[in-house]
Amino acid sequence: MKERIVRLKKLTYIPQNEIAWLIEQAELSVKQQEIIEENKRQQEVTVHQFRQAQKDIQHLSGESSRYKQALEKIITNLNFAITVAQNELEGDAE
Repeated sequence: MKERIVRLKKLTYIPQNEIAWLIEQAELSVKQQEIIEENKRQQEVTVHQFRQAQKDIQHLSGESSRYKQALEKIITNLNFAITVAQNELEGDAE
């Protein structure tokens, strides 16, 4: 392709078939640029989605931690209530 371009630059008259080739190459270049721009746009969307997913994971991890702590408190309180109830039952049995 480079060789053909160099040869065309040297010509004072460009034949019709060479003009058609130049037009075709220009159209291909435009299509390639459009594809590159679409890929960049998709990459930006993907990066945004990834960052949002990271934030969501951090948020859910925090929620999970809070639920775990609350559940541990409930279990501790239930164990205490069970112990108290057992002591009362043992006291009533005597």
